Amino acid sequence: MKSDTQSLSFGQYLKAIRLEKKISLETVSEETRIRLEMLKRIEQEVHDKLPAEVFVKGFLRAYARAIGADGDEAVQLYQSRFKAIHQLSGADSGTAKSISKLLRKLLFVAAALSAVIYMSIFGISNLYVHLSAEEAIKEQAALVKQPLKPSQLQYEAETVKESAKAVHDSLLLRVMTLEDTWMKVIIDEGDLLEYNLRPGDRLELGASSNFNLLIGNAGGVKLTLNNNPIPIPGKSGQIVTLQLP
Repeated sequence: MKSDTQSLSFGQYLKAIRLEKKISLETVSEETRIRLEMLKRIEQEVHDKLPAEVFVKGFLRAYARAIGADGDEAVQLYQSRFKAIHQLSGADSGTAKSISKLLRKLLFVAAALSAVIYMSIFGISNLYVHLSAEEAIKEQAALVKQPLKPSQLQYEAETVKESAKAVHDSLLLRVMTLEDTWMKVIIDEGDLLEYNLRPGDRLELGASSNFNLLIGNAGGVKLTLNNNPIPIPGKSGQIVTLQLP
């Protein structure tokens, strides 16, 4: 298969095999528990909307396994494309830094010339500006010292209630550890979090939109999302990836 796919990228490779075997993307989503939107991003290779590399590799292997493709081949193609994109972005960044450095120098010279002109023409007005600034500061300080009106206090209280409601409506993931395992989590497309868990450990994580999970031992944890049990595909010792909800 490798000789036939050398010219394909990872998304094209997986899509070509899926279409050849007449497997729908919905079927792949149901079997892998990877969201349909994420599978489309993989096939279309939308790199800026894909999660961290460690998660993408897990998704690619799960996708390949679902359609009978070579997971190692898919990961290798992804790494080649990922490396090429970063090299190009690095070159672009170097050019952008040179231009930015030149612009900063020009702006500095322009600012220095403007300062000289300003000081020579408007030097007398500086005293008036200084006094006006002092008066403005005094007025602002007086306003800060004034107590809040009842209407303002009511608005503050309502704002706190809305914030509490937003937290209450967010996603709550509970993890109960049964066996030794490790787990990597991305919350709301943010930073990568890593945990080493032992039997009996419990973990609670909140999110506003989604979780990406990489679990080192499929049989090592039990998950609930907003108190609803989440089935984990795989057996003890197997590494699995999950997207929730």
